[in-house]
Amino acid sequence: MRGIFIKFFILIICCYVLEANNLQYSLIKKGTLDDNTVLVIGGIQGDEPGGFLAASLLATEYNITKGSLWVVPNLNFISIIKRDRGIYGDMNRKFDKIKENDPDLKSVNGIQSLIVDKNVSMVLNLHDGSGFYRDHYINELENPKRWGNSCIIDQESLEGSKYTDLKGIALRVMDNINQNILDAKHTYHLKNTQTAKGDKEMLKSLTYFAIKNNKSAFANEASKTLPSHQRAYYHLLAIEEYLKVAGVEFERSFELNPQNVKEAIEKEIEVVLFDNKFYLSLNNPRAKIGYVPIPKNTALEYNSTNPLTALIEDKGGYVVHYGNKVLTKLIPEYFNYSDIESSVKIEADGVLKEISLGSKINVEENIKVISRPNVRVNIIGYNSKLKDESDITVNKKDIIRNYSIDKKGKIFRIELYEQKDGANDKFIGMFLVEFAMLDLPNDGVLS
Repeated sequence: MRGIFIKFFILIICCYVLEANNLQYSLIKKGTLDDNTVLVIGGIQGDEPGGFLAASLLATEYNITKGSLWVVPNLNFISIIKRDRGIYGDMNRKFDKIKENDPDLKSVNGIQSLIVDKNVSMVLNLHDGSGFYRDHYINELENPKRWGNSCIIDQESLEGSKYTDLKGIALRVMDNINQNILDAKHTYHLKNTQTAKGDKEMLKSLTYFAIKNNKSAFANEASKTLPSHQRAYYHLLAIEEYLKVAGVEFERSFELNPQNVKEAIEKEIEVVLFDNKFYLSLNNPRAKIGYVPIPKNTALEYNSTNPLTALIEDKGGYVVHYGNKVLTKLIPEYFNYSDIESSVKIEADGVLKEISLGSKINVEENIKVISRPNVRVNIIGYNSKLKDESDITVNKKDIIRNYSIDKKGKIFRIELYEQKDGANDKFIGMFLVEFAMLDLPNDGVLS
């Protein structure tokens, strides 16, 4: 897992804790850059999780073996966090004209620059739409005014673009999805908005901006009546077929079916603060994680294995978001940081090894941290009444379960501090221990 984590960091610009309205989108570039790059965009509207979850899986779980792919999974990040279509108005209606004082201006201009980039040949925008689109009225949920489960084009063809036959490509994608639908009601249909003929709303959209700039553009809609993981499943079916049209080859880390998509969405998320000094492995975390060592008067720098992760400062702590969900809240305790090297020797289940701080180690029965001069060890949840807990073999039964960072009571923090005579401790770093068993005492005070 750590190898994937480090590789992913190469792709993601370092983030800082900000006010929510300063969040910026991520751009993940995959494969080998060429002039046939496919640009996939999720999250232009913050209340459409199927789209932004599918795009995040594309960014994290897919490996491009041939061709070039750019992914923006969180275009309207603040609205994703707020579970709002668009807290500053509908961003997908700002691609014709946008006011200079519009808070969305930076994001809109940024994505426009990507669309018109000389390397981009195809643009795909992911949406979740209401009901199920049908070309004639069937009932309230299935009719021409609905958008869900449809392949969207602005016009049938675009002469001079890389992929001129927009209708033919969309029909190919539609047929592929329909061969893999979960229920007949989910059948996809083609929706041509014929934007240039006067659709006032679509004239302002992202895909039509691409069309005006001679870039082949499509939108994929999944129905809001479906659970998020099924929406993401349909989006991924569409994405994969568009990639095949463009000759982009890929591998993914799971077999494509709704259950595997759900598991991938719920996959453990890793977050590191301050260059791996503090590390969190968030798998069903507690609502609050207390006493997090943070340097005073320093912007909270972080990285994550998932681009939908954001840390937002809020009421004496930092709320960790994953898309539109709150994972946990970090409650800080302020320390100066040490510059001592970031590794430690431990004995896990009787085996001596050296590990890096900012990592997680799996342990069956017990762990011991080997002592070092001027370094004290604090095993969070182990009540030894000793200031330094190094050179002590600690069994799983010795640690108070409620001090775990996860609700199952398996994952615990071990922290190291530089200790010098007459000076306050400095935080060196920490690592996590995940015990195999769950029979830990369930008393004590929540950390």
